Amino acid sequence: MEFRLLGEVEAWAEDRQLDLGPPQQRLVLAVLALQVNRLVSVDRLVDLTWPESPPQTARHAIHVRVSRLRAILAMAGAHHDGVSIATRGPRYILRADPASVDAHRFRALVTAARAEAHNPDLQASLLRRALNLWRGPPLADVATPRVEELCRPLKEARLTALEEWLDAELRLGRHEEVIDELADLVVAHPHRQRLLAHLMLALYRAGRAPEALAAYQLARRRLIDEFGLEPGSELQKLQRAILRGDPALDLPPERPTT
Repeated sequence: MEFRLLGEVEAWAEDRQLDLGPPQQRLVLAVLALQVNRLVSVDRLVDLTWPESPPQTARHAIHVRVSRLRAILAMAGAHHDGVSIATRGPRYILRADPASVDAHRFRALVTAARAEAHNPDLQASLLRRALNLWRGPPLADVATPRVEELCRPLKEARLTALEEWLDAELRLGRHEEVIDELADLVVAHPHRQRLLAHLMLALYRAGRAPEALAAYQLARRRLIDEFGLEPGSELQKLQRAILRGDPALDLPPERPTT
């Protein structure tokens, strides 16, 4: 049994996708899966399902949806994988292996990658595997403003993992390969200065120092116009290093193998 939250909400039993019912029912399963093996109150599920004005029957409706989800999981043989939805007073808990939930598998892969900082090749591979789990915005088909808030830490974790993957790629000398992706990311996330620093370094190592400096100036004008702020000290330091052609920016030579 596999639960997919990094995109539209899905559940799979082997190679068969389960019909999870209407959006509000899928949302209940998604919240339980995000908090797998942790108790989630009915009040929390009501609040996420009806953030403005829940109907008087809201708590009953949650119970009905959980009952239907139990039936769907039972029909799919979820018990063979140790998957169940249990009741503990006014709370529910999805019991399952966290590795069966893509959001938790993503975090585990990122954690494993961070332990391999000495091995950028393996680190990049683990981070790429983690990022490849994403099919779109989390809980894409059940999103509400309250759900967006719930997913904000997950979205931030994805961007941080992406920055770390790009850092590993640059350490491996793959600057040419990531320039186009970096340029798109800087446009999509103009206030993430680490992405801009990666783009500037990639352009510089590709022999395109004028473009690296132009990217800095464009970002600087945007920061000043929108926030009245100068770029951070690390970004300014990188700009000065590019201006003087600092050899420290060059890719370190490979260590000889013994």
